[in-house]
Order: sequence, then C-alpha cells, then structure tokens
Amino acid sequence: MRKLVETLRLGGRPHAAPLSAARDALCANGISKGVTLILSDDWAELEALNARHRDGWFPLLPRPADAPAFWIGAADADGEIVATHGVVLLDCAGTSIGERISDLSAFHAHVAAPGGEWAFCASGAALETSGAVAWIVAGWNRPDWRGCGLFHLLGATARLVAMDRWSPRWVVGLVDPETVPVWSRRCAGRALLEPRPAVLYHQDGVGRLPLHFMRWSREAVILDLKDTASASASVRT
Repeated sequence: MRKLVETLRLGGRPHAAPLSAARDALCANGISKGVTLILSDDWAELEALNARHRDGWFPLLPRPADAPAFWIGAADADGEIVATHGVVLLDCAGTSIGERISDLSAFHAHVAAPGGEWAFCASGAALETSGAVAWIVAGWNRPDWRGCGLFHLLGATARLVAMDRWSPRWVVGLVDPETVPVWSRRCAGRALLEPRPAVLYHQDGVGRLPLHFMRWSREAVILDLKDTASASASVRT
C-alpha cells in the first residue's frame, strides 16, 4: 500500500502548481539526504513500526478508528523506514478540536476510552479551532538518523499531502516540551505555537503528557510550501 511521494499527481486542488513544485523540491531534498519519501494509508503498518521501535519511540497517540489517516515515511537505501509523520483528519465542524481533546473524542470516537485516561485543554487557540482539521501525529526519527533534517522534511510533506487530499481549514499538532525549540524556529512568522503546555493528556499506558498546541492555517501551509519550492529553485539556478 506504499506509494512514492514523487509519483503523486496533484491536480485536483486550486493550488496544484505550487503543491507539485513543493513535492518535487521535498523529494529532491530527501534524495540528497539518502532517503526516499513514501506515502501509506496502512495505519496498522505504522503501529507495527512503532511497536518495533518502542525503545526509542513513545506509543502512538490513539486515533478514532473511522477517521481518515495516512502516514509519510523516509525509506533508506535498504527500504527501511527511518522517520515518520502521520496525519489524521478530524471533523470539528460542530465541536472545536480543543473540546474534542477534552472529551477524548479526538482519540476515541464512538468507543469508550480506556479507564483512567483523561485530557484537559486550556488552549484558547484549540478551543476556537473548528472545521476540517488535519492533525499531525507520529513524528519520529530513528536515533541514528536524528540531526539529518528529516523531521521538518517529513512534516512539510505531511502537510502537502493533507492539503492535496482534504484541503483542511487547519493543520494542528500537539508538541511535547522537548521539541518546542525545534518547532518554534520552524513556525516563526508562519504558524502558531503556544508558549505554554496548555493541553494535558493522560494516555493509557504512558502517563500524563504536557503538550503545546500548534496550528497552521490553510493559507499558511500553502505559503510555506510555495517558499519551499522557491528556495529549491533558487538553489538550482
């Protein structure tokens, strides 16, 4: 069920041309780092990958079983996945993403959450974020591939595919305190990253997670991808 990102045909959205240019730039960037970008709709494969690398990767956040989702992977020369980003589409037309986090429906729709699991959201931005929301999850780099620039490469690719598939109003994420410095540089002037961990989530089997809310508008994602394509073109010329 894997596809090469470089072969994706991005023709169904108003921003097809900049998305295609950004796709080419991101894939070329991956090749320069020694990886090939792949796209998969098989969430069970991502869960199995997470389980195999549990010594250096927290358990995945749970997701509603009926929510559309995909994941991006970076495959090395041997075809091994060395980095990932996942994306889940949540319908927040009637209830904000902040409310869905608080009532756990962002994690467990139509089924009861495990006993002892709870969440608290005091993020003003999350509580006002509604409509179609693409939620970035499963950001991981294998330890021997950390520091190679794959994290933001896959994040941008995940946002690109989400825009092409769903054109969501918002792209959001929950950022742990350790990676806030990494994201703050990437979001500066483009996306919102709250300075305080206004979301608390007690995940079954993991414990309490203090998390920062991050949000990109549709327009910000498109502009960022245009900049990615322009930067790549400047390097080539």
